[in-house]
Amino acid sequence: MNYDLLIIYLPSLLIILTIFTVGVASPGPATLMILGTAMSRGRSSAMALALGVVTGSLFWGCIAAFGFVAAIKASASLFTAMKLAGGVYLFYLAFRSWRAAITADGPIQVQSVTSVSLRRCYVHGLLLHLTNPKAPLVWLATLSVGLGDIAPLPFLILAIVLCEIVAVIVFVGYAFLFSTPTASKFYISFRRPFDAVLGLLFGAAAIKILTSRVN
Repeated sequence: MNYDLLIIYLPSLLIILTIFTVGVASPGPATLMILGTAMSRGRSSAMALALGVVTGSLFWGCIAAFGFVAAIKASASLFTAMKLAGGVYLFYLAFRSWRAAITADGPIQVQSVTSVSLRRCYVHGLLLHLTNPKAPLVWLATLSVGLGDIAPLPFLILAIVLCEIVAVIVFVGYAFLFSTPTASKFYISFRRPFDAVLGLLFGAAAIKILTSRVN
């Protein structure tokens, strides 16, 4: 990276990191899913799910950097298809939470994990982010505000790498935070109301996505 270019684009890079950090850290479907998984299945599953979310974010970041997200934004049919996919998947997560909330109480323990369940958690996180129509548009807006349309490719790559480091820190940090013994005990004690609320939040997120419009 040319030192002069780094100095020129450094303020823009700081803007990008600020916007991206706020967006990643704010509550959303990915945060909810990590929270529920960490409490109910433990740290390993939550970390696998978080890495799936980060992978989806990296995919959309690269797509946005190379301009393909503009085509998604311009195509009403493609954007609608993404909304339907994202909304259906969130409703599926809501259904799972509601079903867990109405099951009979019993001796509940944080579930042990296997390589299969870790892969499943990773895929769930990946699908959650790939089917979220807001994810690519947030990346497009973030990069546009920070760097515009004339930023050199090396700087776009640097911005994406740094944003992904932030995403790893935030999402994996959530996985660690919500998988502590205190959090696990909370889930065991209040599993049914917690799953019911989680289902309502996933349902609300699905409705929000399905009724959203591209700007």
